[in-house]
Amino acid sequence: MNTKEFFIKTLKDEQKKFRDVIEALPEDQFSHKVHDRAREAGNLAAQLTAQWEAISGILISGVPAFNAHAMKAKTRAEMLSVFDTGYSYLLKNVENISIEDWENGNGVLDMGPNGKWEDKKYNMSWGFLFDAIHHRGQLSTYLRAMGAKVPSIYGPSADTQ
Repeated sequence: MNTKEFFIKTLKDEQKKFRDVIEALPEDQFSHKVHDRAREAGNLAAQLTAQWEAISGILISGVPAFNAHAMKAKTRAEMLSVFDTGYSYLLKNVENISIEDWENGNGVLDMGPNGKWEDKKYNMSWGFLFDAIHHRGQLSTYLRAMGAKVPSIYGPSADTQ
């Protein structure tokens, strides 16, 4: 299995876990924050819906297609629809990229005053996926404090047993 095939397998394995965490977010708790400096739950969920388009941008043009407006909390149903569309689009783009472009194509992310992140497309894609997994974990820790049930992610949670 090459890194592209493993990335596809990982996307497929993680899809339901992302969707379940977004689906568990109570609609009346989008503004919930665990600390003044923490992000709102709805913003985290909205990022999880937009992350897939960003990775697609890396694969297609070498630049993450990241729309900050897409990170505004919508209804849960709208977020799930954006997630499903973005995930399907990304899966198609990963399947269609040549192994040559996957392994040797370059991507760049302008990080403003922090400089630029320049790397191979596959490294940037993995980086964005790991970032999404991190934010999914963040959001999952908010759920119980909001009175919601934490879904199974890598095995049963206390709420699913």
